[in-house]
Amino acid sequence: MNESTIILNAKGIEKRFAQGDASIEVLGGVDLSLAAGERVAIVGRSGSGKSSLLHVLAGLDDVNQGQIFVAGEPMAAASNDARTALRRKYMGFVYQQHHLLPEFSALENVALPLRLNGLSQTIAEQQSRKLLDRIGLGARVQHLPGELSGGERQRVAVARALIHQPKLVMADEPTGNLDTTSAAELMALMVELSESSGVAFLVVTHDPSMLHQFDRVLTLVDGKLQAVSADDDG
Repeated sequence: MNESTIILNAKGIEKRFAQGDASIEVLGGVDLSLAAGERVAIVGRSGSGKSSLLHVLAGLDDVNQGQIFVAGEPMAAASNDARTALRRKYMGFVYQQHHLLPEFSALENVALPLRLNGLSQTIAEQQSRKLLDRIGLGARVQHLPGELSGGERQRVAVARALIHQPKLVMADEPTGNLDTTSAAELMALMVELSESSGVAFLVVTHDPSMLHQFDRVLTLVDGKLQAVSADDDG
């Protein structure tokens, strides 16, 4: 992997949680690098720490040990304000629950990251409309989330994650609440966008039907990441 293309670089990540008098180790020395345009899936049993790993990589939670760099800039060692700035500059997020603002239209939800980054409402909504058109939701831009199907809501969530042109999108079970057809459409959208824009995707998933569309599949076992072979059922 060419170091100049590395978007995310994590070394020796350890994370422990206090439980009464005990210390529970969730991550026990995780190493992970992602390059521009790369799609990596993380699988593993429930409770293995997959979501915790995403949280520490995104600087949403502290690590007990290790280093994290996003686009070459330190995340783990940064202040809270600096972490927020790094996320706004370089990262987008998609969750199992779409987390769209219910009182905002699809257009307004997608435009929100641009507004937070200081763009005017007019420019933010112009760019958001173009992206929603591109992903087949041009006729739904003024609809509220409650007026959209589950698949449409997740596509809006992906658009919101991508509108500020991040280098890395993290997704936590993005197809978990979708039917088979909607899940396949969402995965196809993420693949197309990663290939056309060079954004890297790090996706936690339990959906084995998605795994063939990733460049690498890793499993989190006993606090460490292991490669899943092509012959592994995942």
